[in-house]
Amino acid sequence: MATTERARPEHRSAADRTDLSPTEQALIAALRGRILGGRADGALEPGVDVELLADRMLHALPTVKHEADELLGPFYDTPTLAAWRGVTRQALSKATAKRDLVGLKIGDGSLVFPSFQFGASGAPLPHLRQVLALVDPDRIDPWGSALWLNTPADEFGGTTAAEALRDGRTEQVLAAARRAAYAWAADA
Repeated sequence: MATTERARPEHRSAADRTDLSPTEQALIAALRGRILGGRADGALEPGVDVELLADRMLHALPTVKHEADELLGPFYDTPTLAAWRGVTRQALSKATAKRDLVGLKIGDGSLVFPSFQFGASGAPLPHLRQVLALVDPDRIDPWGSALWLNTPADEFGGTTAAEALRDGRTEQVLAAARRAAYAWAADA
């Protein structure tokens, strides 16, 4: 690195940081705008534990870096997602087994959870279990299912199946999942 070039803030240790990256500045500006716009009215009364609130907000940020980030990420790891949603690791494991969440195994055997499946409040996609039962009934390809859910498609108006579910277009997504499953079975 040239001596005139500064290291990017996200690559320096916390002790070395003296400024915020442009993304961090944008996040703070967006948060400030929402507070000034009244979105936090009633939540920030005198005496509220601001440190605890800040920690909870940071838990909502997906933190796992993975080679599939561009297609499916960012991702939550189990401890971060459990903290954000206020549940145990076991609850996440059960939700994954029931197909209420998409959990994907990575190289070290741990699970990561694509962030696209959660709304701003942490609620998972509605009707995910039914969709996954159609696109991958034998649970052979969870990564493929996640890709199908998060790939923009003309049949969803250029959005993804996940966005269509979030928008309440359940029947449209279920019909598309049936068609996809039929097409994949025919290719097998």
